[in-house]
Amino acid sequence: MTCKRSWKLGSSKKKTNKNKKKKKTKKQTLLDLPSDLLNLVISFLPLKDNIHASTVCKTLHEACVSVRVPDTSPWLIHFSRTDGSHELYDPSTQKTHNLSFPELSDYRVCYSREGWLLMYNANTFQLLFLNPFTRERIPLPPHWMAYDQRMAFSCAPTSTTCLLFTVTNVNTSNITVKTCCPNAAQEWKTFVFKNRLPGSYHTFEQIVFSNGVFYCLTNMGCVTIFDPCLESWNVLPGRTRKDEGRSNGCFMTEHQGKIFLIYMYRFMSPTVHRLDHTSWEWTERRTLGGLTIYASALSCETRAGQSGIQEDSLCLSVFRGFKRTCIYHKVGEESVISFKWKKLDPYGNIWIMPPLNLLDLPFA
Repeated sequence: MTCKRSWKLGSSKKKTNKNKKKKKTKKQTLLDLPSDLLNLVISFLPLKDNIHASTVCKTLHEACVSVRVPDTSPWLIHFSRTDGSHELYDPSTQKTHNLSFPELSDYRVCYSREGWLLMYNANTFQLLFLNPFTRERIPLPPHWMAYDQRMAFSCAPTSTTCLLFTVTNVNTSNITVKTCCPNAAQEWKTFVFKNRLPGSYHTFEQIVFSNGVFYCLTNMGCVTIFDPCLESWNVLPGRTRKDEGRSNGCFMTEHQGKIFLIYMYRFMSPTVHRLDHTSWEWTERRTLGGLTIYASALSCETRAGQSGIQEDSLCLSVFRGFKRTCIYHKVGEESVISFKWKKLDPYGNIWIMPPLNLLDLPFA
């Protein structure tokens, strides 16, 4: 009996200790951390999550604001048509830097992503990736491209998942697309799909990679999706309103999975549309939700947390006098931006993401 009673008492004691531990655990929260540890945890949050967390309470608001770092604005790179010189413009400081690549004077730019440029030589059909900041190059298998043909890649070519994509041919019956993985066999893979686009003539003006697929915008305002995993091609049912008589260009970009279209007009302010992934319809937006869209003909960059005039704006490259610079248009406000901006050579400039450590730049 004694042993049995001792076992029961011991068992009861263990249960009591467990209950005390549970109570202590329930009382501990993130707010109980020392301020330095709390700031360290918050610093790992993406900007969007940081903003959401800052609305919970005063303590989290102070911690989020103290470690919040806005996205660095991209730089605009201009290309010379003759001598291979590149001019880099930083809109945040309004400073200009120069780089020279005389051996690439016959190349034109095709796309930009994560600090890399995709370059093409129309004489030799040679393609290569170029990092203008480190001068690193990655050759690609040759591929003939028409002047108005667009090409994009999914991520930095240093990644094993990088994939090149282009639409090579569009006729009344079929659409032909090609892909290439630069870190694998380096061979172009061809896909032929039935042409289900409405109308008779389409060219592709913009390509954006997001959510694991390539979104392709045509000159008629239609958007198609190529899924490299499913090897499928689909036309979105919804189409944005586009006035052909007044339209002066279109841009497509993405931010955290959201797809945006921006239409430019000759005698009215630009219009912004966002894709609803539930209904696959385009809805016009009066605000960008604090985003800044840096637009160019071949690819665009989108940033959150920009300050001042840059916030909730569309940034475009213009010539002012003899100087290349940028103008900002606040979305939702009336503006004469269309008179200042003109659709010029699509291969003349493109936005590029600068390296995180600016001290490593060749001209710093």
